[in-house]
Amino acid sequence: MEPSKKPSQKRAEYDKVGKYKYILRRFNEVHEDIKALIITQRYMIKGLEHEFLFDKKYVEDAACKDEFDREILWELRGAGVDGLLPRDISKRLGSRKVTAWKVTQRIRHLNDRLDQLIGQTAAEKRGMNWALTSFMKEAWGSTKEEMEKEEFGS
Repeated sequence: MEPSKKPSQKRAEYDKVGKYKYILRRFNEVHEDIKALIITQRYMIKGLEHEFLFDKKYVEDAACKDEFDREILWELRGAGVDGLLPRDISKRLGSRKVTAWKVTQRIRHLNDRLDQLIGQTAAEKRGMNWALTSFMKEAWGSTKEEMEKEEFGS
């Protein structure tokens, strides 16, 4: 009689490389898949851009992180075609903690967030000034009459 052999069991992948490394690798794979989906979504939005109407609320939620960002966009909206200097925006916001540098950084972050989501920017440089892009003007409807209606609730 031959001694009975135990059936060979194959080890799971997480036992071979270690559970922590396995989990990290799986997490990175999922992360890469999500990045690919975001890129695909962005291409779809860019291709169908003429079909979409982005309203003020959607653009604000996509770009603005907090109320400070909304106030910066509000000041840029009233600035007109030429735009405003960051120091002028910081003076209009009225807080001592708000420097021109922080305003510039906030505008750059606004642009980055909006660019990652829909491939557009909120503000652009015009010389040393910052001004709203045509995309933001369309989304916000930035005519002075509309601003007055919004302010007075008419």
